Amino acid sequence: MKTLWKTAFISAFVLALSAMLIPSAGQAASGFYDGKVITLIVPNSPGGRMTRYARLYAPYIAQYSGAKEVRIVNKKGGGGVKGTNFLWSSKPDGSTIAFTSVPTLILAQLSGSKAVQFDATKFVYLGRAATEPRVMVVGGTSKIKSIQDVQKMGRPFVNPSQGTDEDFYTLAVLGDSLDFKLKIVTGYEGQADTGVAIIKGDGDGLLTSWAYTIPLIKNGDMRPILTIWQDRHPDYPNVPSVLEMVKGDKKDAVQAIVNMLAMHRGFFGPPNMDPKATAALRAAISKASADSKLQAEGKKQGLILLPSDGETEQARIVQITKASQGIVPVLKAALQSIK
Repeated sequence: MKTLWKTAFISAFVLALSAMLIPSAGQAASGFYDGKVITLIVPNSPGGRMTRYARLYAPYIAQYSGAKEVRIVNKKGGGGVKGTNFLWSSKPDGSTIAFTSVPTLILAQLSGSKAVQFDATKFVYLGRAATEPRVMVVGGTSKIKSIQDVQKMGRPFVNPSQGTDEDFYTLAVLGDSLDFKLKIVTGYEGQADTGVAIIKGDGDGLLTSWAYTIPLIKNGDMRPILTIWQDRHPDYPNVPSVLEMVKGDKKDAVQAIVNMLAMHRGFFGPPNMDPKATAALRAAISKASADSKLQAEGKKQGLILLPSDGETEQARIVQITKASQGIVPVLKAALQSIK
């Protein structure tokens, strides 16, 4: 986790420097978006955290691209797949882009989901807004005190789920790697809904972000039992990292998931997007990320910002997709389990 925050500092410094140097790229696409409207598809709940990030960024992307407006349109469904399918078939003229959890797209594709109509490696990646460690939590009054209790509970671990998102697939890999049975109950609407379910005892636990969970941990509503990241959380050193718990061949599968989750909340466009539009948006998103007003507003809203530029994310997704082939059978089995 200390590594994460060190990376956050380096990323912020690089982005701030990039924002100063980007004019050369920006000049190549000068005026491309002047007076135009950009449609930003968010394939998630209108009231969810993903939409909050999109709303934070939208006016700054408009400002730095010269667009008249960045209009947010929610197209939820299928754990982000429905809205992403819409983007896949959109004109590559730069008028329509999207923002969501990139790992969800990769995992849905690797699982062989028939709902997926896209190839995540062919999207044009424009920049990442944030990433943050995931944590496995149970209800505050649960008899489950540790991940070892889950492994020994003698029945499936019941997970209330909002659909086939990255948490759904990650939990499936954890069950396979840590040798516990899993029962996923779908049909919940967003993170708040699944959180209420485990607090009430309607489920055993779930995966979520540390940022979302810490207030609930502090007031006793939730209890952390496992960090899904490279390191332990510095404020919760007694909660192990999943990489400490897994040995042998299974560790490669978990490492692939951890690497994938690092991409998290990102902007992307349809395949073969206009090069001028790509340059203009990559520049605008980098400048927005380095804007002190955006950073202050994000902090005020409790939104962690850990940005990365579009070129870096474009290279990363191809590497991650290739390295993740070993978890394909687990992902496909997880998808079959809810049909």
